[in-house]
Amino acid sequence: MELEINKDGAASSGVTVGAMGHGTGGPNMKLRIVRRNSSLQRCGRRGVPMRTAVLSCWIGTCMAWVGTVTPSHAQSQWTQLLPADRVEVADEDRTSWSLKKFPSQAYMNEVFWNFPKETPAFFSESMLQFVGRTYYFTKDNFDGSKSQAWTGGGWVAFRSGLIDNFLGVHAAYYTSQPLFAPQDQDGTKLLAPGQNSLGMLGQLYGRVQFGDQEFRGGRQLVDTPLINPQDNRMVPNTFEATTVVSLPDKDRNYDYAVGYIWNIKQRDSNDFIPMSEALAGNDALNRGTAFGMVRYRPFSGLSTVFMDYQVPDFINAGFVQAEYNFQRPKGEPNWILGANIIDQRSVGADLLTGSAFHTFQASGKAQMVYAGWIVFVAGSITGDESKIYSPFGSKANYTDMQQSSFDNANEKAIGGSVAYDFSTEYKGTALSGLSVGAWYTRGWDAINPVTNLGIADRSELDLWIQYRPGEGPLRGLRMKMQYADVWQDGNVRSHQPEFRFIVDYTVLFRPPLAK
Repeated sequence: MELEINKDGAASSGVTVGAMGHGTGGPNMKLRIVRRNSSLQRCGRRGVPMRTAVLSCWIGTCMAWVGTVTPSHAQSQWTQLLPADRVEVADEDRTSWSLKKFPSQAYMNEVFWNFPKETPAFFSESMLQFVGRTYYFTKDNFDGSKSQAWTGGGWVAFRSGLIDNFLGVHAAYYTSQPLFAPQDQDGTKLLAPGQNSLGMLGQLYGRVQFGDQEFRGGRQLVDTPLINPQDNRMVPNTFEATTVVSLPDKDRNYDYAVGYIWNIKQRDSNDFIPMSEALAGNDALNRGTAFGMVRYRPFSGLSTVFMDYQVPDFINAGFVQAEYNFQRPKGEPNWILGANIIDQRSVGADLLTGSAFHTFQASGKAQMVYAGWIVFVAGSITGDESKIYSPFGSKANYTDMQQSSFDNANEKAIGGSVAYDFSTEYKGTALSGLSVGAWYTRGWDAINPVTNLGIADRSELDLWIQYRPGEGPLRGLRMKMQYADVWQDGNVRSHQPEFRFIVDYTVLFRPPLAK
């Protein structure tokens, strides 16, 4: 993963300098917000955008009425309010940094370089990150099969300083090796298909800084609400792309990223494949993806995100989100409201489904944070012409849970979460870094858009506990247990329990702190 690091010091999947955060604070329970479809009549498609906007506002209003405001991966700076079970290592606030102002990283064991003064900046201002990770995953699937594996691995990432304050490089190697992986229990995505090991140079790119932006060309992480690392297994998604991203500037109220992506290496694969193949399958025509994103903060407390990408002849997808943080004084309950919408439609030759479609998913949330408690209520509604497609990463909708995103055609969902971060009231004690939580959502009214027949209602319960100290001798360690169960009639099994246990440790070699 890239040394992606958030402004609060949370480690991510590699060393990345970019302007667009994705998620918020890490599994230390800093909830993030930076991780789905009835059959609209063809003649009514032109009215869908207005309907989706109205639905989005309606959901936001309902959420405000229920709790009057605020809780990760899209995932991420896009979802700074998601419950902590959605906050993964790479789903943290991607607030960018510069080497001259690179802050201390609270969730990494930092080791400072001690180069002679005459050492070139390429080396003296470089960063080297080592992450060791072990991951156990087991799930009893609805179809009666079982998916199970225990793996070990991690990554090493290097980010150079700049030559003449202009040119630098970045590289990251990832691996996941089977420790226990029965051949008949494939499907965890911790390993390649067939329970085979993973190992690849996932990132290798050159970077050129000019003004307040950086050009990157090569294998890299891309971090947007709909195209992102989705780092919730052993290895993240990475991309072969050219991108331009804005660099940190505390006096600027906007950030942006724009680029073109040829290929994606998905999290359970060693190989880069065309974006269109990841979307539609092996026989798809080779098509890349152009994307653009802007994050705009018009005034204190309000943050907005606008994004769009297109795979020619397959799909166009857009995303809009607005969140308002009431920024109440310390010691008082703080409220956060959010609403977003994903809009997807076929384009060109309609090669994705063979016919034209237009769908959406609108979601809203209200969250309250007080004295270590985080209470979150969210709801969503999906258009009836199609489910939501998400082959390039996690989605930023507020009902995206551990197993389900509640994004089938015509599906509605509502749920809530409660979590507690012991660090708030027990800072400096053995409980600092401990967080626990629970999240429940129910979805109904889903249909098969081809047959227009109903799909059974479903519900999901997520439970999690995490320990991630930001100080002391265990700094750099993260331990996390997650349990999720989904209930739905009409399957071989009536419910689908899943358990995850993750341990990782991060060491960062870096320049000394700026004085």
